[in-house]
Amino acid sequence: MNGSPPATDLTTVLDGDHRELDRLCTELELGQGSPENRKDLADHLIAEVVRHAVAEEPYLDGGGDLAEADRLMRQLEGIGPQETRFERLLGGLIRAVRRHVRDEGPAAVRKIGRTCSPGRQAELGREVLEARDAAPTLPHPDLADRVPQADQLWPGPGFVDRARAALNPPASG
Repeated sequence: MNGSPPATDLTTVLDGDHRELDRLCTELELGQGSPENRKDLADHLIAEVVRHAVAEEPYLDGGGDLAEADRLMRQLEGIGPQETRFERLLGGLIRAVRRHVRDEGPAAVRKIGRTCSPGRQAELGREVLEARDAAPTLPHPDLADRVPQADQLWPGPGFVDRARAALNPPASG
């Protein structure tokens, strides 16, 4: 190793996201572990999809696989792994994520490569990584006075919205 920091340009960050999403889908498809472990892994996939979507959505043409994934993630919120629809919804989420990783995501990465200068790509990549590092400590504005900070990103109802709120910087006013 030469001691230089890892590349942080946005295309590298998004490509890394695609590899991690693919890995998580494969792990879920193997169907191993207890139902509770599968639920934990599904929640981890949801958190990673939200993190990725927040970074990539500005470069997508709207709708598509991430919108389908968002719909399915919201349906999975609060559903226990023993419920019959859990595996059906999870399978749909995995398919939507796989389509995104295969088709929609690489197109967004190519678009960023064509439309952003290398300097801007590096700046955007750093911004995405900084937002991700800060996300667990950012309180959701509607919950900060009621939910302990450590529990604000706990999976369950509202998880997708809380994760999105933690990753999106507050609007300056």
